[in-house]
This record gives sequence, structure tokens and C-alpha cells, in this order.
Amino acid sequence: TNKVDRSVTGLIAGQQCAGEIQLPLNNLGVTAIGYDNKEGIATSIGHAPAAALIDSGAGSRLSVAEALTNVVWAPLKGGIKAVSLSANWMWPSRNKGEDARLYGAVKAVSDFAVALGINIPTGKDSMSMTQKYPDGSKVLAPGTLIISSVAPVEDINNIVRPNASKCSSTFIYIPFVENLYKAGELSLGGSAFAQALGFLDSTTPDILSPEYFANAFAALQEAIRRRDANGESLLLAGHDISAGGLITTLLEMNFANTSGGLSLDLSALLAEASGNACSSASAGSSASACSSASACSSANAEASGNAECWKKLERALFAEYPGAVVQVAEQRVEELEKILA
Repeated sequence: TNKVDRSVTGLIAGQQCAGEIQLPLNNLGVTAIGYDNKEGIATSIGHAPAAALIDSGAGSRLSVAEALTNVVWAPLKGGIKAVSLSANWMWPSRNKGEDARLYGAVKAVSDFAVALGINIPTGKDSMSMTQKYPDGSKVLAPGTLIISSVAPVEDINNIVRPNASKCSSTFIYIPFVENLYKAGELSLGGSAFAQALGFLDSTTPDILSPEYFANAFAALQEAIRRRDANGESLLLAGHDISAGGLITTLLEMNFANTSGGLSLDLSALLAEASGNACSSASAGSSASACSSASACSSANAEASGNAECWKKLERALFAEYPGAVVQVAEQRVEELEKILA
């Protein structure tokens, strides 16, 4: 990907590769609408086929959520309501139970889009995703919805990219799911972690409050637009949480750099996930949010070999609930927290 010309038109403001070694990690693509204009068009994609195997409706909502948490990293002209979606359906219809699952998936994406105030004016479908063999056996492709998003960008020079800046800073986790740690044990269903261990699970992450999701989207958009008196952006870097979960997002923010890294204190995150010492995650929870992590701190877990604590941390790091991680300079953390409050 780093040996080809991806900007041949001269209008490519944001392409798939990022960082010093140009890895394909960018959240979205952005093109300018003209050579003398700062406005442009952003596009992104989202899908959740493994989650859809567990719950086709949740899979639809997660597909939309991934597309939106990818396209959010450019200042959109009109915010979330300016986004239009395209739905590409691939389904093994006319097999037992699949038409009912498809109906549930279509209804879910329609209801979620209406609740968010966005439209799905186009799409396509492939309804014959079944391979039949001469001996009568057949293989069904998993029912999948791929969402493409498109939205107008007001300033192509203000795109937030995922590769971390090398400076003293704080990484802040922004969940797009309300009361994430109050709903009970986090689900690993449909996650890359679960697949690596050879199981699917019976539950999956989901978005139960479209209003909260839209508010988190709007808050992140405000943070992206925020600049100081010198014109410096509030956010140094940012990346969505999807396949691989929170830990994968943090790692990917370092992959494109040739040096540097992260030093993370997971105590507060573990305390949130355990219900100890901290309240439920709000739309802006940093590593310094809690002064102690009570019985389930990462230090106590290591010292005591507490299997339950490690299990909670494992789920907090690998569960694929929609969200974002942003990097902000130490002196501007409070400014960001006010936006997210």
C-alpha cells in the first residue's frame, strides 16, 4: 500500500495510510471538492458479520455504528444528520430461519437510522449467498450488512488521524454506549478475541440508546473543531473502537510510528468494569478518573492471581462496544472533559 500513488488526482485529502511508515489505519477517506476549496466529502464503511450471527438486529446496529465512528473524525457540515448511508446486503435467503433473520436485520437498521435522524437512500443486495454441491450439501455464507457512509466535510485540513503524536499526553476513552459498565458483564460475543479462541457466544454488544450515541458523536465533532489561540487542534490523534476492542485501538495508534509508545494505567478501567470505586463511564473517561481501583485494581489482580479480576479486564479490553480513543495534550485535558461532560 505504500508503493502506489493514492493521490493521483490531487484531490485526495485523506487516504487509507497513516504515519511515518504509511500503514492502512486511517478511519475514513476524504476528497476535496475542488483545488481551491477547503470543503470535501468523507466516506467510511462498517460491518459486523460475526455479531450478526448471534443477533441479526444487533449486527445491523453495530455495522451502522462502525461506519459512523469512522466518519466522525472529520468536521462534518451538519453533523450526524448530514450523513447518508448505503446498505449492501449479502444473505443466504430461502434457507431455514434466514428470511426471518434478514427481516430482523432490515427492521433494526431502519429503526436505528430513523432514531439517529440519518437516511439510507441507496444500497444493493445479494440474496443467494448459498453454495450447493452435487452431493446435496451446501454452505451458507453468514448474513452480512456492509454500511457505507458519505458526508460533507467543512474543512479537509482538520482531519483527525489515528497515529499517536510523540509528546506528553493523555489518551481518553469515549464510549458510545450508555451506562456501559452498569448493564452487567461485558459481552465478547462476535469479537475477534472470541473467534481466536474458537467460540461465538450467545450475546453480543449492542446500542440501546440512539440518543446517547448521537450525543457522543456530536461531542466528538465539537472536540475535532476546537482549536486554541495559535490554531492548534485540541485532539492530537483519534481512533474508533471496533474489531479487536479497546486494546487493538490503542495498539493501532502506535503501529504507524517508528518510535515511541504508550504507558497505560489500567486500574481505573478495571475499577469501572468491576463496579468498584468508580461510577459508570460517562462520555469521557480518562485513566486518571479514579484515585483507586479498590479490590479489582490491576496491581491487586496481579498480586493475588484473582481470576475474576483478570476476566473483567480481559472483557474490558477485548469487547467490541462502539467507542473512540482520543489523544490530547496534558494541558488541554480539562478542556476536552468539559466538552464531554
